[in-house]
Amino acid sequence: MAKIAVEREEHLKKGKIAQEILRVLNERPMNVLSYKGTTMSTAFLPCLEQYGIGRRRKNSIRVAINRLRRQRFIEYGAAGERNTVQLTSAGKRRILQYDFERLRLDSSLRWDGVWRLVMFDIPEAQKRARDAVSKKLKQLGFYQLQRSVLVHYMACREEIEFIQSFFMLGGLITYIEAHSLGFHEEKLRRFFRIRE
Repeated sequence: MAKIAVEREEHLKKGKIAQEILRVLNERPMNVLSYKGTTMSTAFLPCLEQYGIGRRRKNSIRVAINRLRRQRFIEYGAAGERNTVQLTSAGKRRILQYDFERLRLDSSLRWDGVWRLVMFDIPEAQKRARDAVSKKLKQLGFYQLQRSVLVHYMACREEIEFIQSFFMLGGLITYIEAHSLGFHEEKLRRFFRIRE
């Protein structure tokens, strides 16, 4: 299905090809016969077709690979008699950044009667991380109960753990599940549009 859409020259979001190349390499390094452009494109094509990037994008794939190498997200190496393309540590960090940007909560689920509180006490020395965490939680739809206490009705433990590891804030973010928030409950039900 995705292959057909791409073969009709449907528009791809900027950076999509590079992002999917990094995802392919995150699964495993790619063995190639040669580091020349068309050989590289051909090697990546079968893996990229599952992400909706078809044969007409060969030149774009080559350009994306060259750009990723210049940015030091990927590197060429030799493994035995075969040439390999693999992620660098910067490339792995870039994938985490893509995952962070795409992070969403599934708001289609019904409330299970449990409130999720996220509290953080991030020192002033890490102000940028503190501001980014607060901004991301608000973007995810959290209600700010206090300055560093936010509430949501959706289960989000994994997402909070990911945010904590992304910013390397081990032990500075606390996740709590509560069945009641006292007199705040009515205001939260209105905010999240939860009916009795």
